[in-house]
Amino acid sequence: MISTIAIRHTAGALARRNVRNLQLTCLRPRATAGAGIANFSTSPQKDEQLIFMPPNLKIDTRTSASPFAGLEKVGARSDEPEDDEENNAEGIESQLDELEISEEDDDDDDDEGEYYSLENKPEVSYAIPLPERLHVPIIHFKDGSEVGTIHLSSEAFGQDPIRTDILHRCVVYLRNKKRGKRNGGARTKTIGEVSGSGKKVRNQKGGGTARAGHKRPAHWRGGAKAHGPKGSIQDYTTKLNKKVRKMGIRMALSQKLKEGNLILVDNFDLGTYKTNAVQRVLTSIAGIGGKEGISGFFCRSCH
Repeated sequence: MISTIAIRHTAGALARRNVRNLQLTCLRPRATAGAGIANFSTSPQKDEQLIFMPPNLKIDTRTSASPFAGLEKVGARSDEPEDDEENNAEGIESQLDELEISEEDDDDDDDEGEYYSLENKPEVSYAIPLPERLHVPIIHFKDGSEVGTIHLSSEAFGQDPIRTDILHRCVVYLRNKKRGKRNGGARTKTIGEVSGSGKKVRNQKGGGTARAGHKRPAHWRGGAKAHGPKGSIQDYTTKLNKKVRKMGIRMALSQKLKEGNLILVDNFDLGTYKTNAVQRVLTSIAGIGGKEGISGFFCRSCH
């Protein structure tokens, strides 16, 4: 009996869901051939210049992984349904009345979505496949011209796939190593460490005051500190095998080369020690430095 009721309930829920989806499909305006409207679930065609974001899809358009990254928002568009769509909608509404399905849950689905223009869509940059990726040009540090090429080692710069778990372990290890060992600082004295005699300070009875033994209790002035800090050394360092650390360096170099962020120069000789001159050269070569520039790591040798 229980299984039969469950099957009937599931069948009824599927029927209501199918009717609701059918209603939403019919009530949604259709995109004509010349309208140039693309659905998010389909790839945009050649004559389509807009991409649609449904209202139930929550994606941050600022992220590079978003399909709407770099696109310009053109707002929401609403088209009136045609006559045949109105007739279909009326027929579905009658079916919904027979099934007694409430439309309160469909309010969010009726909201208009957002459209983004594909005219200024940035070009997708793909990584150079191996082993062509290992053939890297050498840049002259002064003027940024190419002075030669070099074939990098596949063992150090050609790791594929990139082990992100190894990179994470190395980053955690270096952060913990930077924190190192810290001294607790404050260290209080216990009753056994406070200077003072163990002689009884007054008589046990007859004084009208509380009984007392020595003069070093925690609630007396000049006495000990109850449950105070002990100044223990806090060690934040963690252990990571040397082979894993070397593997992390190979993964980092391979990832930078795959991104195209690895630049090889012939030397760092500019003939001057002025930071302004170095900043101009770095900005012209790779956009490093400045208020809006990126950061870079310089290494004379990667052997």
